[in-house]
Amino acid sequence: MRRVPSRPEWATLAWWRRPLGPLYFAALVLSLGRGAWFTCWAMFFIKSVGLSTAQFGFGITLAGAAGLALGAPLGYLADRWGTRETLMALGVVQGLAILSYAYVRDFWAIVAVTCIVIAAERSTPGIRIAVVSGLTTGADRLNSISTTRVMTQSGIVVGALFGALVLSADSRAGYLALIVLYGTVNLFSSALLLRVPHVRSLADRKVRRGVLVLRDGPFLAITLFNGLLALSWGMLDSGVPLWITAHTEAPTWVMGVLMGFNAVVIVAFQNRVSRAGATVTGAGRLGLWSGVLLAGSCAVFAASYHGSGYYVLVVLFVAAAVHVVGELFFVSSGLGLSVGLTPDEAHGEYQGMFASGQAAAMMLAPGVMAVVLVEWGTLGWLVLAVVYLVGGVGTVTVARWVVRSRARSGAGSELEAV
Repeated sequence: MRRVPSRPEWATLAWWRRPLGPLYFAALVLSLGRGAWFTCWAMFFIKSVGLSTAQFGFGITLAGAAGLALGAPLGYLADRWGTRETLMALGVVQGLAILSYAYVRDFWAIVAVTCIVIAAERSTPGIRIAVVSGLTTGADRLNSISTTRVMTQSGIVVGALFGALVLSADSRAGYLALIVLYGTVNLFSSALLLRVPHVRSLADRKVRRGVLVLRDGPFLAITLFNGLLALSWGMLDSGVPLWITAHTEAPTWVMGVLMGFNAVVIVAFQNRVSRAGATVTGAGRLGLWSGVLLAGSCAVFAASYHGSGYYVLVVLFVAAAVHVVGELFFVSSGLGLSVGLTPDEAHGEYQGMFASGQAAAMMLAPGVMAVVLVEWGTLGWLVLAVVYLVGGVGTVTVARWVVRSRARSGAGSELEAV
């Protein structure tokens, strides 16, 4: 009879001592600071620095555009110089930029620093995936990438709780302490990466080549459709709170509970669901089901219109449950496709481009959700449902097309074992 382990692998020292152990720990530590910072940064800029809401919104939009524009170029440079080294450099740059918030006061200086912070923050996940991809193969690759997401999500949840304490104090001293903490965490997480093995770069192999991803039509199409599905992140972060406030009589605390529920489910099930996306065919199917489920969650959220009492609470929780399953499928689909369709020598470049699609969704989401859900009401949920269906159908269609076309060219077997 097989012996059942007494505790999970991650609870053992041997698991953390593996080659990827320091990277997992660095991702966990970094996300603790990130969860705390992004819970508080709006109030820091508005209350402590003195920016207006319009100035804050403009600065964040501009910074989001910078992150969108720099994602793919930074990925290409990571392939050439080294993915691990680029990831370390991004952590140092972001850490120093965050620490400078304690000193800058001029609006345009704040915008410039924020552009650096957001560009580094949006580029980091894709380059981290490139590091993992360079150190793993086969089924272990997707499982390891999924594990990094579980680590980051766990850290964000815990960090957000600390951020809530800073918000409750609402003092400049508290905000400055958080700035020092988050900046230091970035520097520390970069130092941890020194223990991660070096991934051979194009320079190491003395390979000179141009940009590949811009000539890969199927991958660009997958990036586009995944970006449509990525609106689901903005829907929960900004759309649902706006909807609850404007069109329901639900108490405001329910949003915190929904966010906590979402995070717990992702931490508990992301690794398991990701196994279904271990091939391009399987990842394409997950994309389709993600679109269907996210569209279904829109229909359930719409049913809470002008709802009150226990009814609206039940409807919102059912909608959140459908949404989180759709999110699990969407993330797993994106991981499987972005890794499975990437040439081995171009993980940084391809992951940078793929992350740009998601960054575009996150940049546009607050404005889109404000118009579609607040101004259009229940019709807005129908529009979002159509967007998700287009993303899901488009994802599975392109995935099947790639499998058929590469099978005819003799490369099909590579797609069945990411």
